[in-house]
Amino acid sequence: MAALPPVTPEKQRADSRLSQKSTITDELNDTPEFSPKLSPLKRTFSQTSTDPTPQLASAFIHWRLQCIDEQLHFFQTAKEAVIANKKEGQFMTRVTKELKNLESEKIILTSQKRFIIQDLEDATQATTDAYIAELEYAFANASSHGAKPLKQPRLERKPFKQAVATYLDSKKPHTMHDMLFCQVLGQYLPSAGPPGVTCAHIVPFSFENKQLQYMFGAEEAALTRPRNGMFLFEPIEKAFDNGWIAVVPNGSIEQNPTEWKVVVLQDDLLDKVVYEDPYTDKETKWSDLHNRKLAWKNENRPARRYLYMRYALTWLAARRAAYPGWQAKLPSGTMWASPGKPGGYLRNSILRVLASRIGDTTPLPQDMILSGGFDDPDSQSKVQDQVAALTLPILVRDHLDGKLVDQKDDDDEEEEEDEAISAEMLALTPGL
Repeated sequence: MAALPPVTPEKQRADSRLSQKSTITDELNDTPEFSPKLSPLKRTFSQTSTDPTPQLASAFIHWRLQCIDEQLHFFQTAKEAVIANKKEGQFMTRVTKELKNLESEKIILTSQKRFIIQDLEDATQATTDAYIAELEYAFANASSHGAKPLKQPRLERKPFKQAVATYLDSKKPHTMHDMLFCQVLGQYLPSAGPPGVTCAHIVPFSFENKQLQYMFGAEEAALTRPRNGMFLFEPIEKAFDNGWIAVVPNGSIEQNPTEWKVVVLQDDLLDKVVYEDPYTDKETKWSDLHNRKLAWKNENRPARRYLYMRYALTWLAARRAAYPGWQAKLPSGTMWASPGKPGGYLRNSILRVLASRIGDTTPLPQDMILSGGFDDPDSQSKVQDQVAALTLPILVRDHLDGKLVDQKDDDDEEEEEDEAISAEMLALTPGL
């Protein structure tokens, strides 16, 4: 039997949020001095917590927020009772810990509500299990960054790569060398190069700022989430970054899991070789990849919101480059419509002005905006609309001009040196 993976503190913390087994709750409720005030509160949140768990994502989040608020009321009242009865030594540390965990979960839910609902809708597992997985990632991400602000543009690539590899099950097991599964070629290749398989950001990390968060409709854009990555052979990753290829839904975007395919937009690439197998000499041309369905090792997929944003960037890049016949290769923007999963991916008010402010007056297709955008009736968003409409086009323009390059840190350089050594070893030991 395979060994079970280690249980991380974040996993324990996430699991415990939905568990009804709470020793501290029972101890507080059974303390005679506290019982008159706490017993009615415990009955209330116990009833809510034991109600049938909603399976619809938005209803589940509403239910979970109600549970949190009721438990917060219980522990805040308990804290006051502990102080009033001078029992800090017996209870205060554990009560404070419960309050902190509940407040952390509420912050995560309120700041990333749109993202979490979308990810729960996409999940192939039960809603409760999917929620625990989302919470585990959010706790881990918060603890890894602590109170330190992120330096922009900067990404610790190694942890991101490891998270994406785990999420997509991309690493080949039981091999001496780091072999990763390319989603486009559909095979394992060495991560070391040149060229090798690289972990591609779908939405560039250099886009991370408050305006992008506003465009996504969340208080955290979370571009370091593993659902913002996939593994690509380096020449394919370069084409992906430059807008020479697009990744679009393959069939209905509402199927679960959603399937995707690659479209080659630049005709000049079609007759060129993108990959040659070093053992069989078999050549794969770009024409072989056109309309090819992406391959996966499990049922997990990148988030639709990130692929939609990348599609918008690709559309703008292709229009600027004026590739012959590029628009005919891209399906209608309605392919992004998801009536069964309403909500949209990006804010309509920003999408409508984005294209017109990066060098010409041609807007993004209306069907694309209507299918993938959302409207926010909040009147306070007007000022944010103006700020984001000024800032984001500059980022997009710099991206299209190739000016946005993530800075590397020491860990990245050490990883590249390790991969280069692995590449030399792999060349000496074919067949491994």
